[in-house]
Amino acid sequence: MNTYFIKKGLVRIYYLKDGKEITDNFSAENEWITSIYSFLQNIPDHFHIQTLEPTEALKISLDDLEECFKDFPEMERFGRMLISTYFLEQSERIIMLQFNSAKERYQFFERTSKNKLTRVPLGMLASHLGMTQETLSRVRSIKKTF
Repeated sequence: MNTYFIKKGLVRIYYLKDGKEITDNFSAENEWITSIYSFLQNIPDHFHIQTLEPTEALKISLDDLEECFKDFPEMERFGRMLISTYFLEQSERIIMLQFNSAKERYQFFERTSKNKLTRVPLGMLASHLGMTQETLSRVRSIKKTF
């Protein structure tokens, strides 16, 4: 199993449900992407990784990462920090999907993923935010009023 550090480009991780692609997450420059379950368990799972733009990425296998942790203890701390960040982001996403309106979910993505907003295809973004593409279009068309 592998994890990837994105040097350039845009990547998504998704799974299939009833023949439909459901986008779990996006990663762009200076971010990591992997199926965390597959990577940590060292087994295949149902997630797929797809490049959405021409992409340059560094790949590291679980075995190589374990060797790196063994040889460089400071890298183990870095790995723990990455995992902690991943779980915090996933917790925020779960809370967002369960308790926020479609408009709030879009605004959250807009706030936290500015470098991806104009690069992500709308259908994939709608899937990631747990809404239809029609709902996403309506949410995006609402002008902010102050």
